[in-house]
Amino acid sequence: MARYGSSIRNRLGPDQGDRAGSRARRVASTLATLLALQLLLIPLVARATASTEAAAGDKKCLMCHGRTLNRTLENGATRSLHVDAEGFASSVHARLGCAGCHKDIAGSRHPSKEPLEEERAFSVEANGVCRKCHPKQFRQYGESIHASLVAEGNPKAPVCSDCHSAHAVQPVATFESGPATGLPCRNCHQDIFDAYAHSVHGKARTQALAVAAGQMQAPVCMDCHQAHHISAVAAGERLQATCLDCHKGAPMAHQAWLPNPGLHMDVVACPVCHSPAAQRKIDLELYDLTAQSPVGEDGKYAGLDERMRAITATGKKLSSQDLQQLIRQSRQDGRTDEVTLRGHMQVRTGPEAHELTLSKQAVRNCESCHRQGAEAFADVTVSITGPDGRKRYYPASQDVLTSVASVDSVGRFYAMGGTRIKLLDTLVALALVGGLAIPLGHMTLGKYLHRKPSVENDNATDSSNSDDSC
Repeated sequence: MARYGSSIRNRLGPDQGDRAGSRARRVASTLATLLALQLLLIPLVARATASTEAAAGDKKCLMCHGRTLNRTLENGATRSLHVDAEGFASSVHARLGCAGCHKDIAGSRHPSKEPLEEERAFSVEANGVCRKCHPKQFRQYGESIHASLVAEGNPKAPVCSDCHSAHAVQPVATFESGPATGLPCRNCHQDIFDAYAHSVHGKARTQALAVAAGQMQAPVCMDCHQAHHISAVAAGERLQATCLDCHKGAPMAHQAWLPNPGLHMDVVACPVCHSPAAQRKIDLELYDLTAQSPVGEDGKYAGLDERMRAITATGKKLSSQDLQQLIRQSRQDGRTDEVTLRGHMQVRTGPEAHELTLSKQAVRNCESCHRQGAEAFADVTVSITGPDGRKRYYPASQDVLTSVASVDSVGRFYAMGGTRIKLLDTLVALALVGGLAIPLGHMTLGKYLHRKPSVENDNATDSSNSDDSC
């Protein structure tokens, strides 16, 4: 290009040659720009064409599925094959097109000739389609309570399409704000959602939406239970850790007024005090001291769970003898773990655990728990934790609180004369008496021993004086 401009300048003279060379450079630059734009537009045009083709394919599908369309299943039930066109168009999956998820029945393989026994089986099988694009979320779901319920054959356990819908999949922001807050959890957990809606968290969420959208700090379901790796926030350390994720200053705040706050926060679940209207109970959790984890999380104590289920199946409550025998049997199963019981005070039901109030309305009266006949000590359960984190509770008699097997666990939240557990009161009283008797006896004996030689010396002196006088 430089030689071309130089040649023009030589033929036309310096001034005219410079102007002509400049025009040539501008033309060349323009051509280069147009070529670059063309290269950039080619993939965009290709995408647009593909999108148009996908949309055309979807319209073809909706010619049938946009209308009322049903299929009779092998068990005689009817499954709807209707797809709402508007819902699908607004879905985040709309760009994938129908064939994006239904490759198995696209083209000549449609309609599918595979027999379909029941609708639930189809939903569970179709759940695996999501894994192709969402492997991380699918892996998290596979470790959740929902997946474990599906594996157990629970017909109400949710799969992907139950929470996200099959064809009108919405972005996650839809469930974090506005009227949809709580969906899709409330579809199955309406009683818990109602409790949440009237709690300090639910009210704070509503006020934040009304006052300053985008400034919401109050938690929704997925903040505590996670979105896909749905976990059980049951009781004890797990519940406390969940609460302290947001309320990091709570331990220091409790030190200002609560005696022995560390022990209280360790054995008393947060809703016990922060859900004042809730009923309370004592739960004795089977705990593996060797592994430092609840019994059952490793999936190796199925036999223990089955034995407790068999005992309580007829309405019988676990007795202290039952507990001692169960613990002995767990050790005889060939395991070297040391199984014990750990006591917690908690609320009785899931909805009550979500009825949280303002901190100023929380229970601060010690006598509500530390008094004779306290309601919490009238309702006792023994729990074992499953591999998915779910706790299974078995009713127990009150006498387990005074058994040898549970003295250690109950002692974690025992206050002499406060919990009215007579065995512990007696043991503590004996320990106090014994503790005082030893130093008192030592002092008395010491005084006696020091006094005896003195008396003997006095007698010896008297004898010596008598001899001298003779």
